[in-house]
Amino acid sequence: MTGENKRRYERVEANIKLKLPGDTAWTECSTSNVSAGGLFFESKRQLKVGDFLALQFILQAKSGSLANVHFFSSARVVRVVPKTDTFQIAVEFVVDEDVRKEIMKIVEMIKLNRPTKLNEGSQ
Repeated sequence: MTGENKRRYERVEANIKLKLPGDTAWTECSTSNVSAGGLFFESKRQLKVGDFLALQFILQAKSGSLANVHFFSSARVVRVVPKTDTFQIAVEFVVDEDVRKEIMKIVEMIKLNRPTKLNEGSQ
């Protein structure tokens, strides 16, 4: 079946603040999405596929109606795409199922809080 989505978890765009190992300050990610399986973000820092990270990240709703949620997670870098001044990085969470379920709840809340085209009046 062509075009079939083989992803295990639904992704949503999210405002994400992130701390990579060694960072002392939070970095706001401009291009990012999250699922219960992992995180995609841009960074000026080059990472390598296979690197293991201890991440701290904050999920934020763009509308401001959801509270920020702070997570600590282990992750493995699965893709790095060099861009002009940054790197696009995809990581897979290495977490227990309880943490994954909590991330799934927040992803679902973000998804439900997002306006759809019908809600935006563009019928």
